[in-house]
Amino acid sequence: MRKTHKFTMLLMTLAMIATLFAGCGSKDNASEGNTGTTTEGKSSTVSSNEDPFKEHLDISVAFWDIDQVAEKWDKDPIFQDLMKKFNITIKPVNVTWDDYVQKFQMWAASGQLPDIFATDAIGTQYYRNWVNQGIVKALPEDMSKYPSLAEYFETPDIKGLSENGKFYNIPRRMFPTVDWSVLDRVVMYRWDLAQKAGITKEPETWDEFKTMLQAIVDKDPEGKHVTGLTSSTTKMIGGFFWLYGNPAATSDGSGSDFKWIKEDGKFVPAVFSSKALPALQNMRDMFDHKLVDPDIALTKPDTAYDKFVSGKSAALLAGGGFLGVDQNIYEKRWKTAYPNVDFTQNVKVLKPMVGPDGERYHPVFKTYWSESYFNAKIDDKKLDRILRLYDYILSPEGNDLLTYGIKDVDYKVEGDKKVPIGDTSLNEKYPAKGFLMNLVTYNTSNAYDMNNPTIANKAIRQEAVDFIDWSIKNSKVPDYDIRLTYMSTPTKDKFSVLDHDDLLNIMLSKDPVDKAWENTLNNYKAKGLDKMIEEVNAKAKEQGIE
Repeated sequence: MRKTHKFTMLLMTLAMIATLFAGCGSKDNASEGNTGTTTEGKSSTVSSNEDPFKEHLDISVAFWDIDQVAEKWDKDPIFQDLMKKFNITIKPVNVTWDDYVQKFQMWAASGQLPDIFATDAIGTQYYRNWVNQGIVKALPEDMSKYPSLAEYFETPDIKGLSENGKFYNIPRRMFPTVDWSVLDRVVMYRWDLAQKAGITKEPETWDEFKTMLQAIVDKDPEGKHVTGLTSSTTKMIGGFFWLYGNPAATSDGSGSDFKWIKEDGKFVPAVFSSKALPALQNMRDMFDHKLVDPDIALTKPDTAYDKFVSGKSAALLAGGGFLGVDQNIYEKRWKTAYPNVDFTQNVKVLKPMVGPDGERYHPVFKTYWSESYFNAKIDDKKLDRILRLYDYILSPEGNDLLTYGIKDVDYKVEGDKKVPIGDTSLNEKYPAKGFLMNLVTYNTSNAYDMNNPTIANKAIRQEAVDFIDWSIKNSKVPDYDIRLTYMSTPTKDKFSVLDHDDLLNIMLSKDPVDKAWENTLNNYKAKGLDKMIEEVNAKAKEQGIE
């Protein structure tokens, strides 16, 4: 895809990101001396009168599948050097994707939380309990010792997370702005199969997308009994089907991130607005016409990826942006199955489509996914050490180290570009660097900077850059007020909206859509939906939110 002048906007965005991570560039952030091959100085905040790293500290950390990473720590020179730099030892506490929520709640109740743990708790009742009961530690009100970290909190939706002026976690930010949410629910489709089925134009509207899927399913060009759209997990489906006329209802699947819109003079959750029924009917129509995989309720990531690459599903809804396209589809499957076939000419990513109101919308989520928390039992000395580590990782030096490797060893700088040295995979060479970065931030913007020397597949990544640029220019963020998502009221604090389960039930129901939706609404009303709406509107009025 030819690079256009629109890409200038993306470069400006990435430059702003670099500035954000750069922090203040104060004297406190300057290096002093050299303690190893990969980092300079002992800290970005070392005082000439005091060494804050004199005492060695053990820090327990719970993170997804950390035990698998911990096995490789001793083989990672970057990781080992940072442990020496901050004079710490990380003690791994393993959790999995299946048990992490339950484990953290159990450990919180029994007083056994590790020093650091990461989870997606914002907006849940147990998060509020952790704060109110003093289970998680508040960050210092004065963050001037941690300039890069302090500036990180200036992102609007992160800044709004303070509780009575205090922050109780560090969100693991993915994107610089909510516009980048377009990457969080990517729909890939088999353009090669579409062409074989007689389609000559890439779809831009819902009708065109459905026509394309119908042609592939009906003509089954490879004789594989191909189905329509599948998904890597059912939690993804709300981020796609709500885009048909009700885009503010798109959800990350947590149950607590539902957005509010104003309808008939009052705020209501977008999921329960009058726009919901047309979106649900469109979804059911697609399912009934075999444009959705009939086994979607049983879907799992690897199964979905395999179906798509093998030509048994015409389209795939997945998370992870183009990084997921690259890693899970191209690297792990496509280049083995089709070694001499151009991927970018045969697999396309669906651009935000024109909806029933004539507008293009993309899904919208928070700029972060999940958060780092700190056990309230740790003392201020240990918290300071942790925050210094986090601040370093967000600093220009730390960000470059954990993204590009060691300067003049893994890359060199030529003008304004970083040029790789050698062809060794950095993930193989430094197997723990990703864990350190992901503990603090889930930032993926570096992966869409074409000057990044670690990008292997430039063709797919250029497609991604053009896709982001086009989407920012041509699609819209739906209207909603993030303050209402964060707002606390007695009923709202206990209220969850697992819309992906509701969508799945309505998709598979034998009842007419309006009847199935009425039953769903009644279930939520029995849980206090009307009371919650009343409370939120009253509090919004008190706070002057209109």
